[in-house]
Amino acid sequence: MLADIGKWLLLGIAVAGVIAYFVPADFFTRYLDHELLSLLLMLGIGIPLYICASASTPIAAALVLKGLSPGAALVFLLAGPATNAATIAVVHRFWGRSATAVYLASIAACSLFLGWLTDRLYVAAGLDITHWMGKVAEPGQSPLSLVSAVVLLILLARAFRTGRNCAD
Repeated sequence: MLADIGKWLLLGIAVAGVIAYFVPADFFTRYLDHELLSLLLMLGIGIPLYICASASTPIAAALVLKGLSPGAALVFLLAGPATNAATIAVVHRFWGRSATAVYLASIAACSLFLGWLTDRLYVAAGLDITHWMGKVAEPGQSPLSLVSAVVLLILLARAFRTGRNCAD
């Protein structure tokens, strides 16, 4: 399984690293503080940009670290993997244009509703994720995180070297 998702996971981690390095820490709170706009933006990015769940998770985490709301990150996590080109092609081929439109509209509506609900739950519970993220973003590195990263890289290298995948 690691051979199948490993390259996507590495891609997601690389993109998340680029976001973490180049995007200012308060980017989303400064430029995209309007909740509905951030939900719609993440939907607009997630639907056409198919990215598997393995890659989208570290990207969403990096976006939240930069001030994106958890609900908007959830919209990205739901809409991206659910709208891959293969699925849309199959829906279109077997059920036609109307069913494809309903499929995409359903994903969009459910993603937006669940993103909005997530933000409401955070507010109702009095949770401030920016406070947590500030602690995570502090410089320094624990020995456990370093060991975990090395173990993951060794496992990925082993999986790529043996070349095992679903087709084997």
